[in-house]
Amino acid sequence: MRLVSSILLAALFIQPTFAFAKKNRNQRTFLSGVVEQCHDGDTCRVRVKGKIAKIRFAGIDCPELSQKYGKQARNFTESIVKGKQVDLECDGKSFDRLTCVVFVGDKNVNLMIVQHGWAYDSTKYSKGRYLASVDEAKSQRLGIWADKNLTSPYCYRHKTNKKCALDQSYMP
Repeated sequence: MRLVSSILLAALFIQPTFAFAKKNRNQRTFLSGVVEQCHDGDTCRVRVKGKIAKIRFAGIDCPELSQKYGKQARNFTESIVKGKQVDLECDGKSFDRLTCVVFVGDKNVNLMIVQHGWAYDSTKYSKGRYLASVDEAKSQRLGIWADKNLTSPYCYRHKTNKKCALDQSYMP
């Protein structure tokens, strides 16, 4: 009977997302691992304790791989993180990916991507955290902001959105 009780009690504490993740009271998950590859500028695969975690960079949106500047954004992100140890501060999941702020040492990689002009601030999720950095990159015409006829990744993915029909640079 004790064995059954112990097993049931242990089952209550198993985390469904990743058994190796550490969570704090605010439901943030903290992980460390090595980046194996990046699919695009804001999605990478990270090896964490022998398992692969698909990571979506929280609060930013890079051009899609098939979109203009998509490969450049991916290459920039890989130049910072590929093969490197990263610390991840994750706060949820989106399409089977953990959404995380990614750090190399003490450097916020999400912020670096925006500062170099390779991402939009996804204000719906970031609450405007990166807007000042986007404005600075725009003023310097860095990365994607060198292009005056830019289609946001959101509008690229949602071609029928009415707001995108009026403004191709729209980003919620």
